[in-house]
Amino acid sequence: MNAQNEIAALVKLLDDPDELIFDQIRAKLMEIGPECIPLLEKASFEDNYGALFTSRAQHLIHEIGLNKLKIDHLKWLKYPHKLIDGVTQLDQYFFPNVTSNFIHHEIKEMIKDIQPYIHLNMTPIEKVKLINQVIYEIYKVKGDKKNYHDPKNSSFGHLIQHKRGNPLTISILYIEIARLMNIPIKGINLPNHFIVGYIKDDISIDNMTQFKREDVLFYINPFSKGVILKHSDIDDFLKEIRLDYNEYYFTPCDHKDITKRMLTNLIYSYRKSNNTQIKNDLKAILELYK
Repeated sequence: MNAQNEIAALVKLLDDPDELIFDQIRAKLMEIGPECIPLLEKASFEDNYGALFTSRAQHLIHEIGLNKLKIDHLKWLKYPHKLIDGVTQLDQYFFPNVTSNFIHHEIKEMIKDIQPYIHLNMTPIEKVKLINQVIYEIYKVKGDKKNYHDPKNSSFGHLIQHKRGNPLTISILYIEIARLMNIPIKGINLPNHFIVGYIKDDISIDNMTQFKREDVLFYINPFSKGVILKHSDIDDFLKEIRLDYNEYYFTPCDHKDITKRMLTNLIYSYRKSNNTQIKNDLKAILELYK
């Protein structure tokens, strides 16, 4: 019996009333993993199966998908070299309507509009102004102030498709464009408002680098059309929200801090939702960070 036939045979037995038999079938399908999902989806929409079968099939589809995300994301957390990989994993699970191919294609198109005008003699501020021109003037990327806490604003795919997002998703776009162009820009995990920082050229920007405040030339606020900020502006902001000085707020954060913030933003956005499943899923993935 080939793999597809084995899966089909197991799927047909999902409505067995014997819970012990069902547990064995479920365990086998979970072991096989994502390969089962197409047949489970097909069977769950067919009319000749009852409510018990449909319920069990849909639950398994969700359970297999969540388990795959846990495995993949845990691997990324051990070696979080590329921020975009961790972001895409989360985005494809919680917001699957925008494909990763589309996301990468659109980012490449933005870079095509920036690359010809970048040259070695440009100052860091000139490079940032060029990036700003393409992102905000040509592609019309904009911070969504009206629906700030809408869960969709925490979706990177939604940002790429609709050009609307929150401080974190727009910052992720900024970071990814900079990475692909070898421009030293990293995320700054500022409380209440995520931003990015331009690192001095002679500093390594490896994700494991221990940065100091003086390693950052200046800051950029991607949510506000890439406005440039000084160190004193960050000092003033912290005083305004009544937080004590902490070097962490002035220095680049790990990629894991960024994806964790994405999850916590989503948990906050769904706090009043009746969608228990997505709230439980978010908490389950956040547990991987402990």
